[in-house]
Amino acid sequence: MKIRKKGNREDKIELQMTAMIDIVFQLLVFFIMTFNVVAQEGDFNIRMPAIGAPQDQMEEIEKQTLKVRMTANTNGDLQELKLNNAVLFKAPGTPRDAFRALHNKIAGMVADKGGPDEAGTLMEVEFDCDYDLKYNNVIEAITAVSGSKARDSDKIERLIETIKFAPAKNKP
Repeated sequence: MKIRKKGNREDKIELQMTAMIDIVFQLLVFFIMTFNVVAQEGDFNIRMPAIGAPQDQMEEIEKQTLKVRMTANTNGDLQELKLNNAVLFKAPGTPRDAFRALHNKIAGMVADKGGPDEAGTLMEVEFDCDYDLKYNNVIEAITAVSGSKARDSDKIERLIETIKFAPAKNKP
């Protein structure tokens, strides 16, 4: 055992910089190799007022609200689908036909408004769903209304971007 004297301050602690640099480079390589570039989730149209423009000059555009009503049977499956009180689907068919009809109807309305850019500012969809409706039906309806990916290419067909839900009703 070595006995140190209190007055001897010549002992220096050396840091092993080589080992630290090796670990930093290993961490850097690890994070670079595991970095996953995610596709952009959504493209949102945001209208900002012009710089210096008074607030009263910004005119509020009244959006056309399309109401989608989805009713469920006792099992929670889709029973009926209406768009603005027009029945698009009734129970003996398959829900896939209902969502295809909804998509085609919305696509026609968007085309009449001048395309997805104009429809994005002029149209919105409000979903009114039964309490017991299965969740996958709601997701399929949102997909049918908001757009889809073209089957033959990677191009995304946009439709209506503003979606809201009617206030929840109590379970009957």
